[in-house]
Amino acid sequence: MKSRPETSKSRVKNRRVVPFLLIALVICWLGGSPAPGDEPEMVSDRPDQTESPVVLPPGYMQLELGAVYTRDDESGVRFEATEALGSLLRIGLNERCELRLGWAGYVSEKSRLHGLKADADGVGDAELGTKIHLRNESGAQPEIALVVVTSLPVGDDELSSERFDPTFRLAFGHTLSERAELGYNVGVTWASELTGDGGRTTLSSYLYSVVLGFGLSERWGTFVELYGEFPGTAPGDPVHSFDTGLTYAVGPNVQLDVAGGLGLSEGADDWYVGVGVSVRFPD
Repeated sequence: MKSRPETSKSRVKNRRVVPFLLIALVICWLGGSPAPGDEPEMVSDRPDQTESPVVLPPGYMQLELGAVYTRDDESGVRFEATEALGSLLRIGLNERCELRLGWAGYVSEKSRLHGLKADADGVGDAELGTKIHLRNESGAQPEIALVVVTSLPVGDDELSSERFDPTFRLAFGHTLSERAELGYNVGVTWASELTGDGGRTTLSSYLYSVVLGFGLSERWGTFVELYGEFPGTAPGDPVHSFDTGLTYAVGPNVQLDVAGGLGLSEGADDWYVGVGVSVRFPD
């Protein structure tokens, strides 16, 4: 990806995301609750790329842990990345809102070009965010939630963006039948990277994802998904990928998962595989 010189406008944008996120969390506390209903079953935001519009009930915490290996070979360059102990802690604040604390975990990146090596190993960045429930599903109208997240530049120098990079995402969900659901996301994200002169610039991209989830039995589930990005201020072509996976409910509060995906466009990673576990803690 090409880079451009850092501007004062991009620096201001990154500073503003944290106050915006704090305001969103205050709204969560002050906002009213939807009509009471049955407590939802455990819903995890992994292993697919699509965020669910379901908010964690108040009085619960949910820890979602995983590891993923990614590989890409292009024009004689091989890139490999391994993330271990990547985690997301979700905390139910009220019926409309949850707090989200994430961490990339331990990251190892390796690049190879004609025998030359460029490696980076260490701790990745964290993230702070919230999911706000906007409306319930009603007929053909989907359930909707807003997910607001900012990265926290606490990782090692070679792996950190060194900025508070925000992501805004709308999550939609439809119940198709007792065993089938449709989910989709649209959003925008900013990512900071090094420029040729040693500075940093922050570039935007537009996100999308569409997932079909199926219940195979009381414990087993599967999904198929398309996801990717379109360039905003970031240069380059659209990136499209496909993935699928399986989930297994060990119990009402524990879920195991495995997933894998393939790149469908030149700019996407060639493939990835990942495994994970989600655990919900009742009050």
